[in-house]
Amino acid sequence: MPRRKPRPTHKPTGTTPKEVPNTPDRISKLPDDILHHILSFLPLKEAGRTSILSHRWIHVWVSMQGLRFYTDEFTNCGPDKFISYVNAALPYRSKQDLQVFKTFLLNDSPTNLAASTRWITHALMNDVRVLHIIIRSKSSGENVILPRPMLTSQSLEELGLFSFRNVNITSPNVMSLSQLKTLSMQQMDINSAFMETIISGCQRLENLNLHYCWITCSSISSRVLRNLVVENCEIQSLWKNNFYICTPNLLHLRFNLNILYASYHHGQLKHDFRNLKLDVPNLKSLILDGCWVASEPGAVSFFLRHSPLLEKLTLICSKGTGFWMDMDPANQPSDLCFQCKNLTSVDLVCLQSDENIEKLTEVLMRNGIANVNLTVGVWWFGDDSLKMLSDVLYWVHGQMLNEDLEQVTDEEEWVTDEEEWVRDEEEWFIDEQEW
Repeated sequence: MPRRKPRPTHKPTGTTPKEVPNTPDRISKLPDDILHHILSFLPLKEAGRTSILSHRWIHVWVSMQGLRFYTDEFTNCGPDKFISYVNAALPYRSKQDLQVFKTFLLNDSPTNLAASTRWITHALMNDVRVLHIIIRSKSSGENVILPRPMLTSQSLEELGLFSFRNVNITSPNVMSLSQLKTLSMQQMDINSAFMETIISGCQRLENLNLHYCWITCSSISSRVLRNLVVENCEIQSLWKNNFYICTPNLLHLRFNLNILYASYHHGQLKHDFRNLKLDVPNLKSLILDGCWVASEPGAVSFFLRHSPLLEKLTLICSKGTGFWMDMDPANQPSDLCFQCKNLTSVDLVCLQSDENIEKLTEVLMRNGIANVNLTVGVWWFGDDSLKMLSDVLYWVHGQMLNEDLEQVTDEEEWVTDEEEWVRDEEEWFIDEQEW
């Protein structure tokens, strides 16, 4: 007879449902602040769906302190569907302070404008601190009236106004944002009245970021500003009169213009920096960007002569198209001298090969700068003030590109339809001749 196997003395560990240990739900026991941080990485719709997980999660989403209603998940939604979703989502919000709120101001119709105004008012009533508004308009140059609660909020610390096309913000009669420290604008028409209203109504404004704006005012004057970004803006005053940057307490400046001032000379454009006036004696950090940086050492020296306490300098040399020419006479010895005792090294970024880099390096070293760190290729800024707005800016540029592609597609379809119409007309003419 075969010998039987001995009976095991230990209890077998199987995988049957009865023997699976009842592991505790550690994630649900986390504090609300940590759960809000986890949900912030999810699309807004997915974050809202977590309310069906358990009783613990019902109130987690509605108490989130950051809401964004402009992301790619709403790109394919029509205006009516998008408005219905936001109108249905906001009433579930518990009445507590909001940290961040980002949405549209739909200026394309009175109905949509009234709906988006209610969203912004809802956020302001919950003492929102960071408010980013993307203005949707029908065409470029439209007048936009901002909701009145946005102009008198006592909780706003950061305000962003972005547009797909250049729009004109109607200058408000009253503007009082006592806590506002950061203001960012893109594709806005900024006239003298609007700039004066901003400076007088925002007494604590420390950071001013202007991107692709049409600037018609004659100056940016403030004793409170600490950081100023002027990126790819069209400054109309530089073409006719002087443009004055009077910010005595400014610490960081990023100046990115491809043309400061240009005048025609024998069919070509030439640069002139004499119409730009600077009062930045306490400047510590400076970033200059444009096709003129490598070809105009005198322009670089112009900024450095007005920044005697400069400690950090970054020069980004983008290659020009060859259409520009220097002023006559340009780059005189007196124009290439500056004195920055605290500046020992320079970060020189060349996005493409440029024969003018040697000349620029020579001017820098001749004025006491021993180290010139040359980088060729793409440049990423670490702690630059543009980084905090990258999510909005990249999304807006992506949407602008999509609109341009759709317009090109519509034009191509229109051309195809016209060709077919011409072809049908020719066939009809031949048939008529045969008849």
